[in-house]
Amino acid sequence: MAGRIVREDVEALRAQADIVAVVGDYTQLRRAGKSWKGLCPFHTERTPSFTCTPDGNFFHCFGCGASGDVYDFLQRVEGLDFPESVEALARRTGFPLRYEQLSARDRQAVGERSRLVEVTRLAREHYVARLLGEEGTAARTYLKERGFGRPEADAFALGYATEAWDDLSRALTGAGVAAEDLVKVGLSVRNDRGGLRDRFRARVVFPIMDARGDVIGFGGRILPGIDHGDFEPPKYLNSPETPLYRKSRVLYGVPQARQAIVARGRVLVCEGYTDVIALHQAGFANAVATCGTAVGAEHLRALARYAPEVVLAFDADRAGIQAAERAWEAAREVAAGGSTPLHLSVLPLPTGRDPADLAREGGAEGVEAAVAAAQPVVPFLLRARLADADLATDQGRTAALRAALEVLGREPDADLRRVWARDEIARPLGVAYDFVVATAGRMGVTLDAVAGVAARRRDPAARGAVAVDARGAATAEVRLERAVLRAVLQVPRLLPAAAAELAAEAFRHPVARTVWEAVAAAGGPGAAVDAVAAAAADDDVRGHVRAIALEEDPAEAGDPALRAEAVRDLVSRLLERRLEGEEAGLRDRLAAADAADDATARAEALRALQELGRRRRALREPAPEGAGPAGGPEASEGA
Repeated sequence: MAGRIVREDVEALRAQADIVAVVGDYTQLRRAGKSWKGLCPFHTERTPSFTCTPDGNFFHCFGCGASGDVYDFLQRVEGLDFPESVEALARRTGFPLRYEQLSARDRQAVGERSRLVEVTRLAREHYVARLLGEEGTAARTYLKERGFGRPEADAFALGYATEAWDDLSRALTGAGVAAEDLVKVGLSVRNDRGGLRDRFRARVVFPIMDARGDVIGFGGRILPGIDHGDFEPPKYLNSPETPLYRKSRVLYGVPQARQAIVARGRVLVCEGYTDVIALHQAGFANAVATCGTAVGAEHLRALARYAPEVVLAFDADRAGIQAAERAWEAAREVAAGGSTPLHLSVLPLPTGRDPADLAREGGAEGVEAAVAAAQPVVPFLLRARLADADLATDQGRTAALRAALEVLGREPDADLRRVWARDEIARPLGVAYDFVVATAGRMGVTLDAVAGVAARRRDPAARGAVAVDARGAATAEVRLERAVLRAVLQVPRLLPAAAAELAAEAFRHPVARTVWEAVAAAGGPGAAVDAVAAAAADDDVRGHVRAIALEEDPAEAGDPALRAEAVRDLVSRLLERRLEGEEAGLRDRLAAADAADDATARAEALRALQELGRRRRALREPAPEGAGPAGGPEASEGA
């Protein structure tokens, strides 16, 4: 836990960072005028639709709609929260961040965590050195037999704990580490005489890291073939609960997998550390593992930051089914707390097989195919209930129906309940859907009375009514409004003096109006794009601001004088459209005055019509020599 980052540092770093350099680490960019374009790192595409600009340090993808500043980019691509994105950018650029003053209690907590993380870092280095040294020959042989070499050992910082009772304890206390800190992080335990002995002995060691890459715990796999006498140690051993390590919150391999998880939008959750390493080795890098515990709500909340889809790779035995059911319960708990629901599915593994076997035999493509065929968790559980039942008798089928409906009743989506009741219960059991509905009703489970609802055919007469897309140019009016906003955000120096008359009422499309309101709130034409984005009402409007600011202008590469004339024409057309509306209202007033024989009202309407005509003629007249733009000669470009 660190203190709150000083706001001035957050803004200074945002302003001086080079978004082109940051994005360039994730996708190849090419210059396109003032901006840079490339393939979007957030979705699969063949034609580049991702654009970013160093002027304001923001990006927008015209394919998937992703938009934001340099911090938003790092949060999306790395799965970071906001403070982590600021710290990551600061590390990248060497920017020294300052933190607000902490309370004495907070300073103590920060100090303890930093001290304990340093202890685990030293332990990791010790274990790695032992693996690579003469003592690690047997451990290296074991890893080689599993198909792992130096690249995998380096990527996951694999190590070796020797057979000696106190090898690590002696080494670290000799380096100045306090004995109590070794006990506190679970690396050492007190013996009967009050001395220290190592928790991990004769084991291949797997450091467990948090999302930032700090080592917070360890897992160990006993080396085969070692005689332990009368004592039979557990095959796998993890760190105990410590101030750093909470197994209900921790997943193995997150730092190594995070980028691939975000890129694919999917994570594969395994039950073994070597499964994760084998999958990464095969090119399926979006795999993590639990640390000796079932998948829980805290695990899923952490994964929801990175991807919407979670695939569980579990054994297809009773324990695996129970683990999948507990994970589903946890997913419902997460969704009930207001988080975006996760798409949970299960990749059942044959007895004696694990994900590492899939990776070795089929490579990344084989794993990808298996994952694509994974079953949604509810059908998986329904099939498991039916597989355990005696379907040869009426009593068995009835019991199976009730067991399946008990599972289905916990699914909150009514449409999915109907589909799965038909496809996963009624059809396999050979009973009518109406019978399933009746039984469900007696159990308090709500199902629709009909098995399915046909999609409505579109009325041919309605096909010509095209809805105007907020981003698009479905009508000439929308195209005109967007073109004016493009000029306002990209080349405010070219705006004519008449642009001073622009107001929210000139923009009829709701999106165009909200973008203009953001421009006005930021100070009007000439305001920097990042200031306009900051003044926007919400993230959707900010996305539109950035999209318009980065949109290609067909006239950009043409003659500057012709482009200025084009901008003047756009503004004039938009203002004329507004004047036409005012004229219609004035003529209605004039007609009403004539009908009422109201000379005063008639004179006022005529004067207003004359003034409106003057304004319209002014719009059509060429700009006088030397006339400046709406913001004056000093108006600057906003993008």
